[in-house]
Amino acid sequence: MIQYVLVLLLASVVQSDIFSSTAHLQNLLHLERHLVTTLHDYVDRTEVKLNEVKRYLNLFYDSYQEVLEEKVPVPGNGEDMVANPLQAYQLVKRLSVDWNTIRRAMSTDDWLPIRKLTKDYRQLMPGKEDLQGAALALVRLQDTYKLNMTDVARGNILGVPQGTSLTARDLLFLGKQSFNAGYYAHAIRWLDEAMTKARLEGNTTAGVTEILAFQASAVDMHDKLFERTDIDVSDYDTFGYPLNGTLSAHRAALASTRTRKTVKLGNGVSVHDEQLNYMALCRGETLLNPVQESKLKCYHETRKHPFFLLQPLRVEVRSLEPLVVQFHNLLTEGQTDLLRQIAEPKLARSMVQADKGSEVVSVSRTSQNAWVGPKDHPLMARVYKLVESVTGLSTDVDEGHAEIVQIANYGMGGHYTPHFDYLLVDKEPEEIQYVHPKELDAGDRTATLMFYLSDVTRGGATVFPKAGGSVWPKQGSAVFWYNLKKSGGPDTLTLHGACPVAIGSKWVANFWIREKGQIFRRRCELDPEL
Repeated sequence: MIQYVLVLLLASVVQSDIFSSTAHLQNLLHLERHLVTTLHDYVDRTEVKLNEVKRYLNLFYDSYQEVLEEKVPVPGNGEDMVANPLQAYQLVKRLSVDWNTIRRAMSTDDWLPIRKLTKDYRQLMPGKEDLQGAALALVRLQDTYKLNMTDVARGNILGVPQGTSLTARDLLFLGKQSFNAGYYAHAIRWLDEAMTKARLEGNTTAGVTEILAFQASAVDMHDKLFERTDIDVSDYDTFGYPLNGTLSAHRAALASTRTRKTVKLGNGVSVHDEQLNYMALCRGETLLNPVQESKLKCYHETRKHPFFLLQPLRVEVRSLEPLVVQFHNLLTEGQTDLLRQIAEPKLARSMVQADKGSEVVSVSRTSQNAWVGPKDHPLMARVYKLVESVTGLSTDVDEGHAEIVQIANYGMGGHYTPHFDYLLVDKEPEEIQYVHPKELDAGDRTATLMFYLSDVTRGGATVFPKAGGSVWPKQGSAVFWYNLKKSGGPDTLTLHGACPVAIGSKWVANFWIREKGQIFRRRCELDPEL
């Protein structure tokens, strides 16, 4: 069964980026199980060979034991032993029969099945980049969710036991990766934990001396930030003060700005505050005041559509400005499972638009996605119709009213930093020239509806840092908002991000609805504020 699974997945997996999709990590698990089974066979065959060698050695020593113990007199220096007919017989038998048995056993290459397996599935095998990506995913989780590093080292994340723990060598590696990524305070914390674990292990996986040397370098780099006058220390990951030496009053004042005293929302917030809001919302903190929260509500809605007369929409308002709503129970468990199955063979690392219309692998988004159209499966056609009924907007892909659906799977620490979904309204004229005419004809992304195709054990929320709203994944539900105002201008309050997946697997299906075809469905307003 494992062999069959591996054959199916091989065609769809691309080298590296294994960590960015739980689907591909699952495939990697299947491969390791196959490798372990093959290794067990290798051990069994090798033990048979070793037993043959041991048997030959035992035959040799048994034949000469009495001579070696000088229980049988041997004339001369022992060369006359071959004159003994029994000794001569045993010698000929060993080299004509027993040695041939060993030779035949050793002539087979028992490592060949393992070599073939790793060669056939080399696209699945993770490389150095995957290990670095996985390590940074753990660093990201610690940074976002303020994880207790001792708990993490012992195998507990956000109160959920993981059934495994980290060695001192693991913790040292995480410290190095944190340092290389500019997380200096995090690096020092990981290294502190590595020191503790090394002592408990008795320096078996990593030595205290090795860790101390790297820790000294990390502390030195951390402290040097406070001596620089060309940077804002609050933009860096520090403890807010140098660990060695003193801190001037001026630099202390700058460092203290890292800890904010009030929550800031709206379009006027700084990028720094946007990031703080993003991380706070990911942790489940409430940024809205009681008055704002009291205006959020749940209700049933028929949209005057016959489809919803018997089973009204279950609507939960998650933000009023911009209006963000979550529709519950839109898809059944079976439908969400099928959508994941349709997408899995097509998964590839998420790309983002770069200069001159090109696309590059995203560093701000660690996920893998697949593009599925309404004609790819009968269920997709029904889902497109459902989205049209729920939103009141046209989802005709052939006419350019909507895009082909993007189904995304987020792996360990999978996230998407705060961004906007609109594509055109914020581009400069020199950038517009690289946009495909078909894209220009379809207009911008006027609205987004995103289905959650799975629950997430910990993390994975969709948050709006400027609005202070958050939506938590619930399998079968969908979140909806307009990216553009009715005047056609961008709604910058729709800045949103996907929080890192701490535990579990996150699957979503993004429906991006374009301006074309909505002229009579969402009428324009002349007021630019509307």
